Amino acid sequence: MNINVLNYTIIIMGPAYGTQASFCAYQFCLSLLNSNHQLQSIFFYADGTYNANNFTNPANDEFDIVNAWQKLAQKYQLKLSVCIAAAQRRGIVNEELNHNIAAGFELVGLGELSEKVSQSDRVIQF
Repeated sequence: MNINVLNYTIIIMGPAYGTQASFCAYQFCLSLLNSNHQLQSIFFYADGTYNANNFTNPANDEFDIVNAWQKLAQKYQLKLSVCIAAAQRRGIVNEELNHNIAAGFELVGLGELSEKVSQSDRVIQF
């Protein structure tokens, strides 16, 4: 392994809209992917779980951050992990009758975040 290559875990705690946190995290991830570094994990926690809401409907002239995360994950074969407990508290669920989690996002426990953090050289929170 090249000593200059670092593995990053990104934690997004900001909602899809209302703050710049999610958009800044997205831009940071793009920068990582266009460099020599590795993106170990993208984890949505607390209000960041709103990024996984399939019912988010931005105006035509606004940046569609949910769609941007989906395209990023698809293009680079990334997993978009969403804290299941935080998501459920905010009404984002993956239940048969009430499915509103956006495609490409996956509900996971905090154990997965802990594992990814232990495998990362850097952890950045937005």
